[in-house]
Amino acid sequence: MKKLFTILTLLCCFTFATQAQSKSGTFGLQAETGYAFTLSDGYPEYNHEAFNIALSSGYHVTNKLFAGVGVALYDYRYSKLITNVYGSNDGPLEINSNFISIPIYAHGMWRFGRVGNPGLFVSLKAGYGIISKSMNPITGQGATDDVMYDYSGGLYLSPSLGYMYPINEKHAISLSVSYDHQDYSTTVKTNERNYKSDKTNSTLAVKVGWAF
Repeated sequence: MKKLFTILTLLCCFTFATQAQSKSGTFGLQAETGYAFTLSDGYPEYNHEAFNIALSSGYHVTNKLFAGVGVALYDYRYSKLITNVYGSNDGPLEINSNFISIPIYAHGMWRFGRVGNPGLFVSLKAGYGIISKSMNPITGQGATDDVMYDYSGGLYLSPSLGYMYPINEKHAISLSVSYDHQDYSTTVKTNERNYKSDKTNSTLAVKVGWAF
């Protein structure tokens, strides 16, 4: 009888602990911030580096699957001095191209390992990056001062691989590496004509996060 009582007690304690750590069927939130480093730097197809922050709300479909929608902000920046442009003698060009992208996305995250234990995860964010800015990024002796560039947004993708460490039953911190892909276009306006160019910005980002 005592053995049976002990077994039942241990079983109840185990069940309670498992339920306490379970997030299945609940809503959650994940905040991330980091820095995205450029993967290439060749003129004129230059890539921008970016400070970024993201807020992802969602639902714990299971203890391993978290999915929902979110919004992010990327502060893209690029600066370079080009001293020789295709053999031109006009002088150096200065490129200072900065713009803000606000991606709105759907996301999903899958966690490996047992519930409540530290472990790896993979995630994917996919949506549209909103960009709206008009500027002249190219200045210098060889540039045309009255040429304007209109920036507009496009496809946003961010697959990630990371490590999640639970602080307690409700909170966890994360460290991840992601490939951040942002399509955008520039429309160059001159006195004679306008022409549009589609571009892709590719970066490798390191991010830290806090999950609720």
